[in-house]
Amino acid sequence: MDSQKNLMLALFVFSLVATSVKAADPYPLQDFCIADLSPKPGCAAHMNGYPCKDPATATAQDFIYKGLQSPTIITPTNPWGANAKLAFARHWPALNTLGVSLVRLDLIPGGVIAPHTHNLATEIVFVTSGELYIGFVANSDDVSAPNKLFAGMVKAGEAFVIPRGLVHFQMNKGVANASTINFLNSHNPGISFLPLTLFGALPPVDPATLARSFGINQTAVTALEGAWSQLNRVFV
Repeated sequence: MDSQKNLMLALFVFSLVATSVKAADPYPLQDFCIADLSPKPGCAAHMNGYPCKDPATATAQDFIYKGLQSPTIITPTNPWGANAKLAFARHWPALNTLGVSLVRLDLIPGGVIAPHTHNLATEIVFVTSGELYIGFVANSDDVSAPNKLFAGMVKAGEAFVIPRGLVHFQMNKGVANASTINFLNSHNPGISFLPLTLFGALPPVDPATLARSFGINQTAVTALEGAWSQLNRVFV
């Protein structure tokens, strides 16, 4: 019963995103545009989105996505104690041009989704089980609240909104596993994880630049780059 209530509340939250938050993506010019993800040999064109497959070939199954059903088993080798299952247009082609996407997060106790941004979307985090410490930091040039942290504990059945483009995070400070369904108002919201962006870049960012920026020595920078560069394609 609780899971049914949470599902209904999640659908209600999603309806708010769809109706009261203007989509970050341009409005589509057709009912749907199921992405054609098949490679096109010899085609060098780049599009803002994906080309549409022939709508005459669309079926009901195109509009059903099953990739968020089950929680991820977090193994001891997982560096974050957490996992994200993405449902962007490249995973669920029916979302192409529709201006929405989904993410499922699973975190074991102590697990963290490292500080990151979605430069193309506002995000609503709906906690479906457990509880999470969730927060974001205002921009450095926000004249009323520069670098102000907005964070708190969010329990199952509650939601937390994260403004577009701001650095944010989630951490499981509880004693039980926690899960969320996140709603974003772009079919490709973008993800920039600060540790991956700075220490996992290829080619690497100049260690002297990072050492001076963070007030640490270059040996520490090199160690961080060695660790994070192994994960630089984890969300591709």
